[in-house]
Amino acid sequence: MAQLGSLFPEELKPAQQRGAKNARGGKAGPAEHTFIKDLVAGQEIDGVFLVADASLRAAKNGSKYVQAVFADRTGTIPVRHWDANDVVFQAYQARSFAKARGRVETYQSKLQMVVFEVQRADEKTVNAGDYVPVSKRPREEMEKEFDELLETFTDPDYKRMLKALFADKEVREKFFVSPAANMLHHAWIGGLAEHVLSACKTAAHVADERPFLNRDLLVAGVILHDIGKILELDSGPGFNYTDTGRLIGHIVLGALLVQRFILEFKDFPPKKRDLILHLILSHHGTREFGSPVTPCTAEAVALHHLECMDAKVQGLQSLIEQDTESGNTGAWTDFSRMADGRVYKESKP
Repeated sequence: MAQLGSLFPEELKPAQQRGAKNARGGKAGPAEHTFIKDLVAGQEIDGVFLVADASLRAAKNGSKYVQAVFADRTGTIPVRHWDANDVVFQAYQARSFAKARGRVETYQSKLQMVVFEVQRADEKTVNAGDYVPVSKRPREEMEKEFDELLETFTDPDYKRMLKALFADKEVREKFFVSPAANMLHHAWIGGLAEHVLSACKTAAHVADERPFLNRDLLVAGVILHDIGKILELDSGPGFNYTDTGRLIGHIVLGALLVQRFILEFKDFPPKKRDLILHLILSHHGTREFGSPVTPCTAEAVALHHLECMDAKVQGLQSLIEQDTESGNTGAWTDFSRMADGRVYKESKP
């Protein structure tokens, strides 16, 4: 797999981040993209979008239609293409780019796009950076911080296990390019590493304030709690769930992955194995939210709350930023399903 830096050379960066070479008379690049966050009801659209999901369905009258989701780095919008057929549906291949002509409409108080004509778009004519969100933190910076974090471990067993895990080229590569989620928080290239590093800082502080906690166990749990996301989510356009991810889920996948590396050490203490696997398996807090077991150690309780806090605060930050960028100058965001309501944006002095 290519390194993150090579995935976004100059010509693939978002339009507003690219240099002004084309404007000065250089080789013409792709046309400027109309971002989903800027769409309004009644707007006529003729542009290129990433197909995040699509299916061909049958209407009650027997005709067929396409139900799809278009995406770019600013969000998603549901799509309907009426009176479709198998040939039309071929242009809606998931994780490909479609050039669509249509109109934005309001349906049940939400925007959707009705497409009249569609065709596959040549990926070479697309600025990938307009469609795939990327962490604001440089990968090199996060890798350096992460490697320095591993050196702070004093427990020899957790330290050697973590070093062996992240010495695996495939694991390391996927860890630093994977999103932490496909929608709600840290949903961008490098989001998983960003989430882990942020939560590790909080965990280390909590452990310093409460020496009762096993610092190395807690921080190892933070590092590994979402490691299954590298197998559950595809880091390509759309951040779709893999078949493995849908069938098994990142919690169990993470436990299986860590168990595989632990088994490489014949003398790894069984108690330490059980403790670290417990943190991974219980980090969602309740069975209702997907954890096979509930937290029953102090470190597991701490992990659940601090990683949840990091995810939710980042989710709210992204919500506020996107709401403001959409042109809402009010003190409150629009209704958000994530927040189960509106969020007040002006709490900072």
